[in-house]
Amino acid sequence: MKVQPYKIGSLTPDNHWVEHRYPDAWDLQRTTGPDRLVLAPAERQIDLILDLLRPLPAPFGVLHVLVASRCGNTTARRQAPTPMQLRDVAEFLREFEEFFERDGRHHVWVTSLSSQSTIVYDNHNIVYAYGPLEQLVGRAETRGLARRAIEIPVPHDHRFNLEYDDAEAALLDRFDWLEFPLQPGDDP
Repeated sequence: MKVQPYKIGSLTPDNHWVEHRYPDAWDLQRTTGPDRLVLAPAERQIDLILDLLRPLPAPFGVLHVLVASRCGNTTARRQAPTPMQLRDVAEFLREFEEFFERDGRHHVWVTSLSSQSTIVYDNHNIVYAYGPLEQLVGRAETRGLARRAIEIPVPHDHRFNLEYDDAEAALLDRFDWLEFPLQPGDDP
């Protein structure tokens, strides 16, 4: 039986790595800046992200953060060169949906440029949302997520799957990205 590639793994009591799935949860977190919503769906993270983006005003900025490469590409932050409408963001996220949801080499950020609301999908398969928290919580609950503590498993591993090397190349060719160095918090 072929094991489906996964993004983040946790260790079983008998020391085997398995795909880690969160319990369809959300929580609020304090940060040194604004509070944020933390969302940990068991699956379909891109669907959740698109649902969170729908009420936010366009245009949107997109940032892809490559923190590891199996293909020899430079790890960096790459910003889409022009603002996008929601339909363009949705097309981009859908095009690379499986890569985003099943491979741990990256983070993706989408920001409503006029409201500065930001959705961050990180390499732990967790979504962070900054913006109108009450509205975003309502959308999470409508999708069946319940409030509970969210913990990244310790220990855990990030999978960089051979199956997605072509997707990494296609994503980096998708735009004429503006490239910036990684920031300290980007590295896994």
